[in-house]
Amino acid sequence: MTPGGARPSTPDALALNPTAALLLTLLERRGTWALCKVFGAFALFLALHLVRIPLVLLVRVLAGVIGRVDGYTTRQITTPPRGPINHYYDPVTTMTGSWEQAHVRT
Repeated sequence: MTPGGARPSTPDALALNPTAALLLTLLERRGTWALCKVFGAFALFLALHLVRIPLVLLVRVLAGVIGRVDGYTTRQITTPPRGPINHYYDPVTTMTGSWEQAHVRT
């Protein structure tokens, strides 16, 4: 406070943070077009990251689905068959023995 209780006057130059001071210096030295380029680059940066978020989520969902399909396929391949693999001949009526005997009916 100043003597007599009066409030101090506002300074002409406000104390800016370093980024704002840098942008103000850029505006004074290079002009409005350079400042527009900086903000355009920043807007493009934000837009690309906003587009990237749904793609990352899609990749994670696809990775989960592929993992489940892989697990299902692995289980199907590694489990032994429940019955005979020869689907052309009924195991009950087919003669026992080698495959040649299955083709020869006497």
